[in-house]
Amino acid sequence: MKIIDSKSDLGFKKVFAERPHLLMSLLNNLLPLSNPIVSLEYLSPELTPDQEDGKNTIVDVRCTDTQNRHFIVEMQISKQAGFVKRVITNMTKVYSRQLSKVDPYILAQPVYSLNLLDHALSNIENKWYHHYTLTEREFHDDYIDELNLIMIELPKWRKLNTFDLQKPKDRWLMYLSDPNMFSKFLTEKELARYNEISEAIEVLETKNFTPEQIRGYELYIDNMRSYVTNMSEARREGIEQGMEDGIRKGKEEGRVQLIDDTISILDDLENKTLSTTQIAEKYNVDLRFVERLSKSIDKG
Repeated sequence: MKIIDSKSDLGFKKVFAERPHLLMSLLNNLLPLSNPIVSLEYLSPELTPDQEDGKNTIVDVRCTDTQNRHFIVEMQISKQAGFVKRVITNMTKVYSRQLSKVDPYILAQPVYSLNLLDHALSNIENKWYHHYTLTEREFHDDYIDELNLIMIELPKWRKLNTFDLQKPKDRWLMYLSDPNMFSKFLTEKELARYNEISEAIEVLETKNFTPEQIRGYELYIDNMRSYVTNMSEARREGIEQGMEDGIRKGKEEGRVQLIDDTISILDDLENKTLSTTQIAEKYNVDLRFVERLSKSIDKG
């Protein structure tokens, strides 16, 4: 193991929670900013609840820039129930706590929440970048950009395979997806030209971590593999159970439908307004079945 996973909690925070110039580059290239960030200051990643019985949250990275804009950055490896609601809650906490009790509301500045997902968020196959704001439902050009929620689906971006190494945005997305990929396209000398990416990869080298951190990282990897395996098995069992339930329900519904159709066929045969061929076509059943029913009526 030469470098650790850039998406891991240990690796992600080592790069972006300790090196502001790398975080600034990431934000400037991945966020839809009208003015770039020129300097930033780290803030506590802990977001305490407004009330004693509320929920306490710790995000991966939180900072503000010289324009007093606030930024929250999170790497999300696996799906979590209520994830989007948690993100929105954190955004509104940050927005509402900018001002003291005597500050006018006009001083409040935008909040950007950048969420890097290693899983699918939506069913839209080619849509991997999502930017949500407060938007007027009928006129989408009418929006309020005080709260900006950005979701990036890394697996979809990788699947499209249209990245361009000349674009800083694509370099960061490749780094977040798999920093080992750079060695497949670039020599060490070529990689050195991209000093920010080169530095971010170097930070991930195992020599930069203590033995305790590496053991914790290995445990994290084992837990993630177990989680993925368990989820896959649960999904397989769920599909199999669903198929069994569907077949059983289908048979039950089929029996009920057959009984209803048989009664209706008998009524049509007794009325003698349709031929057996017409009745078979009407109910989409075998002609021989209708003829047997007709004979049973005649015998009766």
